[in-house]
Amino acid sequence: MGCGPPIDAAGCTALVTGANQGIGRGFVEVLLERGAERVYATARRAETLPELAALDPERVVTLQLDVTHDAQRRAAAAAAADTVLLINNAGIPGSPIQAERCMLAASSLEDARLVMETDCWAQVEMCRLFAPLIVANGGGAICNIISIGALFCLPEFSSYSMAKAALATATSGIRAELSRDPVLVAGVFTAGVKTRMSAKGLDPKTMPVDHAREVLDALAKGDEDIFAGDGAAALRDDIRASPKVLEQRLAERFFTAPLSIE
Repeated sequence: MGCGPPIDAAGCTALVTGANQGIGRGFVEVLLERGAERVYATARRAETLPELAALDPERVVTLQLDVTHDAQRRAAAAAAADTVLLINNAGIPGSPIQAERCMLAASSLEDARLVMETDCWAQVEMCRLFAPLIVANGGGAICNIISIGALFCLPEFSSYSMAKAALATATSGIRAELSRDPVLVAGVFTAGVKTRMSAKGLDPKTMPVDHAREVLDALAKGDEDIFAGDGAAALRDDIRASPKVLEQRLAERFFTAPLSIE
């Protein structure tokens, strides 16, 4: 809550990972809307970049970036060395096959390892590269898009919850290491946002641009723990009030009406 140095989108130079669609695309659009000087918009697939560049050819700089690829991460940091706001958004939900996202039912843990690499380790590597740049540029913010699912385990998405919980803990550690520098380190515990990754059975009303506005408003206030999207704050309060009741409810649903992205 409001402990870090605030950062305003107006006039800033930002880098957004996973910017070609969904939550990442929402951030690019709202950063432009709010007067960012430059937005580095990154995506894994090069063919998605021209559409991003067309949003504002003068202010949007596109970069191909698979966050799990070390050479591409380093190239992005070199190209975007003037960044003061890192939006660490790129991530994956895991296999389209539900069993492969579970711990015991999976044929192996290879998919879980990929989720952990993409949703946690790659995000930390991005922080390691960009934190020194942000400090050298006079300060700014690192904004890790985590998930409300970091605070409990969705059994249908166990590997995702596991990776996001690890990222939440890593974010706290990074915040401590930067506590004497002018860098706001924020963790965003996103709940329902309408994207292609939305689980079937849920119908979130929050659109990506609305989510981005919530997050950027919170960064402008210096908030470190941000709950954005449909029902995020209410779910946070439910977890705090009775975590075991929620765990049991989710376990029961797992056998009766599990969530799916299939």
